[in-house]
Amino acid sequence: MTPAELRKHLLEEFLPLWCEHGVDRERGGFHPELTRELRPGPRDFKRLVSQARQVYAFSHAALLGAPGWALATARHGLEFMNEKFWDSRHGGWFLTTDLAGQPLDRRKDSYAHAFVLFAMAYYYRAAEDEEALRIAERTLDLLEEHLSDPEHGGFLEGATERWEPISEPRRQNPHMHLLEGLLALYQATGGSRYLERANDIVRLFQAAFMDSEQGCLGEYFGDSWQPYPGALGQMLEPGHHFEWVWLLHQYASTCGTDSLLNDADRLFRFALRFGLDPEEGGVFDEINRDREVVRDTKRLWPQTELIKALVARYETLADREALGSLDQALEYCFSRHVDPVHRGWNDHLTREGRVFSEYMPATSVYHITLALSEVIRVLERDEAQGRN
Repeated sequence: MTPAELRKHLLEEFLPLWCEHGVDRERGGFHPELTRELRPGPRDFKRLVSQARQVYAFSHAALLGAPGWALATARHGLEFMNEKFWDSRHGGWFLTTDLAGQPLDRRKDSYAHAFVLFAMAYYYRAAEDEEALRIAERTLDLLEEHLSDPEHGGFLEGATERWEPISEPRRQNPHMHLLEGLLALYQATGGSRYLERANDIVRLFQAAFMDSEQGCLGEYFGDSWQPYPGALGQMLEPGHHFEWVWLLHQYASTCGTDSLLNDADRLFRFALRFGLDPEEGGVFDEINRDREVVRDTKRLWPQTELIKALVARYETLADREALGSLDQALEYCFSRHVDPVHRGWNDHLTREGRVFSEYMPATSVYHITLALSEVIRVLERDEAQGRN
């Protein structure tokens, strides 16, 4: 697909659909999911993650040139977050509220806080609103004060309402998205604090998350970052491999270094070899360290992460093979995941490509927006430079 076609889909079909049907105009914020008939789904709570992701998506749309509805929708979401999710007593962001915005799960979650950082970076760029940076600073202050682990590195999974640490298996996933948020904030502001913290997470990736022997990415770990015992420690997600590939390329571009591109290449090749369906196409949901397919279903988000990884390899390495694979990955998504009538994206497919998810989660809007925006950015640059 051409960048013009992707831009039209994103700004004239997909995001307007979520603006029209996904905004909760009665109670504020965004509906957590839509049915395939574009009605609000039955889920009876709102997650901080989905609210922040929508703020990001509509902010990014504004940066891409969408009319005033995009930034107004982002502002609507941010106002709801500030009013309903912020803990004015203890600081930090509640994990969930009911549909009206009354707190339900009052825990403070590292993964969810990471998306506040990411959303604020894009909202600041789109709205030029200094309040977004104050929110980001305040959020990062709390993470560093309460959840930073000075002994083993990284951040704890989360805490209670009063910031008492919660003991759980530790995951790479919150750190991946914290790195994403920190890089976005650094790119938006040039603030050295964000890059220094990003450096810490990259070092943790090298020391713990990356299995240098197998060339794969672990998911679950013990307190001191040893692989978690049992099935959790064996679990691998190809989508996260591709996501880290994109992030490592982002980091390399930001810092002007190629020292991590070998790790990115190893992750890419591992996930491509063992996580991609050689017969039907598409990325599997889960494999293991024995390189076996554990779940052969195909969520939407791993497909978008493959798209981002291919864009990164093409942009950084001038990998023409990646460009051809990018066309195939886009074709897979638009032929399998995109609804031919309303042009929303269905979330979950069987291995053979049958849609079996009843609902379209709001969280997916972030994945789609970021992946297509990356394709548009790089291919429009090629067009401007006369490449083909």
